[in-house]
Amino acid sequence: KILITVVLSCLIIWSVMLLSSSNNFNNQVLDAKTNDSKQSETPVDKLIGGLLTADFDEGSCLSRYQKSSLNRKTSPYKPSEYLVSKLRSYEMLHKRCGPG
Repeated sequence: KILITVVLSCLIIWSVMLLSSSNNFNNQVLDAKTNDSKQSETPVDKLIGGLLTADFDEGSCLSRYQKSSLNRKTSPYKPSEYLVSKLRSYEMLHKRCGPG
């Protein structure tokens, strides 16, 4: 009788531990899914904080939109008006002189 009691006690303790670890695992999976959905809900800034114009052709420069946005850390600072104006004049120069 003692052996049966010990075996049953071990089985009960083992099943309780298994259930608690299963619940912890399920909670971690749920948290991971929640974090992934929150990250996917954040809008992607394709204009890079106003540095690109809205009329920029996405097909003309795929590298700008594909991998660079994945590796780019978003800046907490807004680009200066001087920088944006210089970039616009550079783009206009290349529209006039560049191919296409």
